[in-house]
Amino acid sequence: MREKGLITQAEYESALHDLQESSGSRAPEGTSFVVGKWSTTIYGFVDADYIYDSSQSFVDLAGSTVVQRPGTYKGEHPETQFSIRNSRIGFRLRAPETHEIRSSAVIEMDFLGQTSSTSYAGNVSVPANSTATVPVVSGVTENQFFTSPYPRIRHAYVKAETPIVDALFGQTWHLFGWQSSYHPNTVQYQGVPGELYARTPQLRLSKTLKTDDVTFDVAAAAVRPPESASAIPEAEGALHFAINKWTGVQTQGATGTGIAPASIAVSGDVRTFALPEYVASPKTSVQKSSGGVAVDAFIPVIPGSKENMGNSLSILGEFVTGSGIADMFTSLSGGVGVPAFPAPAAAVVVPGMPAPPTPAQYYLPIDPGLVYYDKTGNVHFIDWQSIRVGLQYYLPGLDGKMWISANFSNVSSDNTSQFGLNATKTLKYIDWVDVNLMGDLTPAIRLGVEYANYSQRYNDETLAVDHRVQGSAFYIF
Repeated sequence: MREKGLITQAEYESALHDLQESSGSRAPEGTSFVVGKWSTTIYGFVDADYIYDSSQSFVDLAGSTVVQRPGTYKGEHPETQFSIRNSRIGFRLRAPETHEIRSSAVIEMDFLGQTSSTSYAGNVSVPANSTATVPVVSGVTENQFFTSPYPRIRHAYVKAETPIVDALFGQTWHLFGWQSSYHPNTVQYQGVPGELYARTPQLRLSKTLKTDDVTFDVAAAAVRPPESASAIPEAEGALHFAINKWTGVQTQGATGTGIAPASIAVSGDVRTFALPEYVASPKTSVQKSSGGVAVDAFIPVIPGSKENMGNSLSILGEFVTGSGIADMFTSLSGGVGVPAFPAPAAAVVVPGMPAPPTPAQYYLPIDPGLVYYDKTGNVHFIDWQSIRVGLQYYLPGLDGKMWISANFSNVSSDNTSQFGLNATKTLKYIDWVDVNLMGDLTPAIRLGVEYANYSQRYNDETLAVDHRVQGSAFYIF
């Protein structure tokens, strides 16, 4: 379309930015339908995955889910999963440029709408003389989970780019971590442990200043509050600096291969919670703020370019520290759940009188792993710190069509052992490492295999380990 004069260079670069994560170098060849000066581009990939785990801890999307403890049934028995749920399709719509305003919209989905399959309560044996009842279980069967997955919205946003400022309205990546520019290369589903990987509705304003040598971006966003009971939007800001002529080959996720400049990004996040007071019938709220800081970098050690993608080596890194930010990572709770009320004082049981009530479960309208009340009713944020480092090396003589990558991350918390939390259920840290081998059989078909090791230390010092091996095939369009 650019060669035919249907879009400008600026419109072309904007489209590449939107499609890079899913289609990578295939983005310029995406299927586009043009009516007049309006166009729609279809992009995405079909993904078939074959996964073995040494424990029964995860579904196909592992994230930072807690590994089952050794000595338990699930912790000692392996499982194999075949899945197509990570397949993705997106539509990018573009209107003709008007008064120097470039307008576009993206709607993208995958099939990871179901995050877990059902328990088989119907298979529980109950003795004939027992008064116990089998719980009613809602949800989907394993067959439905894998063969009839639910579609899930990933991105749905409107973008207006002007000479003064660019505006984005809708759901896309959090600005925190300058996502998705620093996502690592893995065969398995992202986000992996230690990777900021989250999307949410937002209003974002940004400005890009670009010369032949450098690019500087500044952006700020008002983001959906981390809990619906909070009236104050989350605030995020980021600075991004790139050296345009120092480039390397980078693959984001499994399919987003392209050329990226050396860069660094610093971002921050401030979020405000409004929690009901710690009583059975709350009437007031406790308002507290938390947040985090992230630093990301991409460094081409052995440079690569469109003309020479082979023998290219790059380093990717991310450091994050913050409080109450577990939902920025995939499936990270560290085993921290919802606090129970303190047990009532011992009461004398009077014959013929009802027994004292069992302590109730406190209701927090918030996702797990973010905050906790101690037994005196004080609010505490759960602290998290992560560091992630990755290498990508593209083999010589193959023009970037085959490469190996390796990643290491550590995610830790210094206070999941406090506030009366159960040391046998909560995590002190997660160590994660993987090695990937990927290659393009044709320009559209990509194959990959990965080994990943999950080592998680519980707060009672028990070490739980899962070994994952995954092979995948992708058709990128």
